Amino acid sequence: MNIAIIGAGISGCSCAHQLTQAGHQVTVVEKGRGVGGRMATRRMDGARIDHGAQFYTARDIRLQALNKQWCKEKRAIEWYDQVPGRTDIPTDMRYRGKTGMTGPAKSLTQRSKLALNFFVEKIERTKGWKILEREGEGRVLEADHLVITMPSQQMLELFDRSRVELGAESMGRLEAIRHTRCLAILGILDRPSRLIYPGAVTHPAKNIDWLSDNQVKGISQKPAITLHTSADLSQINWDVPAAEWAPELLASVEDQLGARVLSWVPHRWGFAKPLVTFGASHLHLPELGLTLAGDGFGGERVERASISGLEAAEAILGTIF
Repeated sequence: MNIAIIGAGISGCSCAHQLTQAGHQVTVVEKGRGVGGRMATRRMDGARIDHGAQFYTARDIRLQALNKQWCKEKRAIEWYDQVPGRTDIPTDMRYRGKTGMTGPAKSLTQRSKLALNFFVEKIERTKGWKILEREGEGRVLEADHLVITMPSQQMLELFDRSRVELGAESMGRLEAIRHTRCLAILGILDRPSRLIYPGAVTHPAKNIDWLSDNQVKGISQKPAITLHTSADLSQINWDVPAAEWAPELLASVEDQLGARVLSWVPHRWGFAKPLVTFGASHLHLPELGLTLAGDGFGGERVERASISGLEAAEAILGTIF
């Protein structure tokens, strides 16, 4: 069967892996330049920076199997299970991408076709599904079954443009999904920081949820930080120029870093963490040849989002067989 997956976050990539393993032809459609979604790694001034999800856990047996493969392929390694001086933080092993968090997502899509830089303008229900690109190359893809893993708000916007109606209950549950926002700062340091391994600190200062040095983490040759602001500060400053809120935050952590931030850029994560989910790991509508998944279904954390994609794939395979 020919299956298209819109959205190349970890849910979409996990779903693609499961379906290609079962012998189906899968095309992953993504508006960005690569796969991974919030499992994002960026190069900047000679540094490599993880600026979205910082790690993942593998508690579920299905994630353990995938993680074993990622480690075997040298795409992932153990990072840490304890934070020095923080007995309040759970001791589950955290894993990271060996050279960045995009590694596992790339592994999952090795056998899929990729349609990148593809903004989906609308979808049309025919015998199967037709996916039409907005501007760009004007590409049109066809699929027997369609999986959508983009954030729920974007799903709803796509359904509205496409005049697709899923029924009052399903639409109501989709409309109820809520995410936090996160403003991030990626910065280059003038010297190695004072952060000790694993190179990450949670809530190091007011309005900051996360601070890490990607050199200490082990993915960057140059000292470079990732800073995630709190949900409250992100919401308040979402439409405010970064020059008005970022310098004060950076100044608040420079003493802790023992280094000065030479240059920095902001990044906006509009759908950072789900606060309200759909209430099930996925929505499978075999009568429409349509399946929905993502962290708005599975819940917060990379692992839960991945399981959402895996369980969506299992539902599709169960319908086929």
